[in-house]
Amino acid sequence: MTTKQQVVCLLASAVTVARGGIWRREAAVRIRRGTALLVLAVLVSLAGAAQTGPAVMTVKGDAPISLYGGGAASKDDCLRRQAGDSFRWTGSGQMTWKVQVDQAGDYEVALNHAAEPSAVGQDLQVSSGKSTVKYTLAMTKGVFGNKSYEMTPIKGPLRLEAGTQSIALSIPNAPKATAVHTFRSLELIPVAAKAAIEADRQEARRARASTDWLVKAGYGLMFHWTSQSIGKDGTHKPYAQAVDDFDVKPLADMVDETGAGYVFLTIGHAESYCPGPIKAWEKYHPGKTTRRDLIAEMADALNAKGIKLMCYLNVASLAGYPRSGEEEFTRTMTEVVTEFGEHYKEKVAGYWFDCCYQAREKYPGFSFREFFKACKAGNPNRIVTLNSWIYPNVSEWQEYWAGEVGSPVGLPVNGTTPENGPGAGLRYHALLLMEPYWVQQRVDMPRPQFTAQRLGDYVSQCKANGGAVTINLGMYQDGTVDPNAVNVLKEVHKRIQ
Repeated sequence: MTTKQQVVCLLASAVTVARGGIWRREAAVRIRRGTALLVLAVLVSLAGAAQTGPAVMTVKGDAPISLYGGGAASKDDCLRRQAGDSFRWTGSGQMTWKVQVDQAGDYEVALNHAAEPSAVGQDLQVSSGKSTVKYTLAMTKGVFGNKSYEMTPIKGPLRLEAGTQSIALSIPNAPKATAVHTFRSLELIPVAAKAAIEADRQEARRARASTDWLVKAGYGLMFHWTSQSIGKDGTHKPYAQAVDDFDVKPLADMVDETGAGYVFLTIGHAESYCPGPIKAWEKYHPGKTTRRDLIAEMADALNAKGIKLMCYLNVASLAGYPRSGEEEFTRTMTEVVTEFGEHYKEKVAGYWFDCCYQAREKYPGFSFREFFKACKAGNPNRIVTLNSWIYPNVSEWQEYWAGEVGSPVGLPVNGTTPENGPGAGLRYHALLLMEPYWVQQRVDMPRPQFTAQRLGDYVSQCKANGGAVTINLGMYQDGTVDPNAVNVLKEVHKRIQ
């Protein structure tokens, strides 16, 4: 895998979120130590690879469109790109897009952003030609507290004339040193198509499979057991050998002891290996599948104990993002997921798709509606999430919130999260890190980040309010985990029974 591919996979997880605020961590923990310095050196230069360049965007009268900072034709020096492909906005300034409008009409406008508390009351405006809509900055709130990202509607339609036009987002009269907000995108919704857009939204909600079993389970475990995992002594087996040597029985016994109701197994991640004989996967990633079907064997071992298996897949490494075009990306994802689902049927109860907010930006024509249908192949009750990280949902065509938060955040409200923010309308699900990384690429295993009391209280409160919690455990290449982490989870199980 190229360094660029590794960097792409890092972008979705280069930061984690703590209650009441957001803190960054080094992205290098997700890659091999031997390439860490190289990746960090080129991170800044490659971070823009995921962005649509400053080309003319097509605005259609029958579908919403998102205008991202990376696709702007121009932006003032007050805007600085940061991790996660958002832009920190300080002082007065403007960002402008060139668009091709296929038909004149009115458009509702929404702002995908996180406001700075000190800038509440600041004016901003969106304009095109003679049409302008204005907004007074208010505090954005959500599951991450103040400064959560949300999709904020702006009153009044923006009139767009047909043909090539400019759309500008500007903030006048802000003090030079004042941090105003962090900008992700500007959303345009054609008024003439609102009924059809709402009908699609309602259809998506009706199509969702039940997630009641997720709440009943209360909590589960995730294992980033990948081609980059190492042994306790620092050795590293070839992936196929590691798959052949993996003993599923001790794993199932351990999970059962913790009281977890489900398991996520990471398939792919930074390097796109699959521990099973999926022909479509082999087609796009030759030599990176295995004869042994570890996924099926693990599912059987877990299912025998009443524990469900779900799978993590990374759309970036799997489908060649950002090198692949939209048609190739769509074809790869559809073929792989369809065969995967038909092969495993009820053995795989759900999917957790990573890097979806990047994919939505890069491939605006990708149909999440059709992808959702492909995800149901072999099991119509399979549940799906599309990771949008700290941002509002990338699509209504999913069942539960990916919840990549790292540490406990705000509790669910009636089983979901606050309106307009990350996870809104989806089943609440929070993904925590027991150790300060996803993949076990070091010999030592740090002590658990959570005590049984803290973790147990959070799980209990989430479950009581209709949510579920997943805890990622570091796992060595032989399939073993930290006994201290297991003991914490055993105690959690006692507390919430």
